[in-house]
Amino acid sequence: MTFYEKYPQLQEKGFLTEILTETVFATMSLEDQQVPKAKVQELVKSLLTKEDLKESQFIFNQSQ
Repeated sequence: MTFYEKYPQLQEKGFLTEILTETVFATMSLEDQQVPKAKVQELVKSLLTKEDLKESQFIFNQSQ
């Protein structure tokens, strides 16, 4: 069983963005780093978009 077969919801960009945003925000909060959640979400979205533009296999097309 592949990783994406086990966790198919990670192929959905919206779900992945939310999970990564929550994880980064929570980790930074635990380290007492005050960064607005909106800023973290903006950075996560820009990084995911950058990966999409490079045509990497990080996020798969939903039709595949």
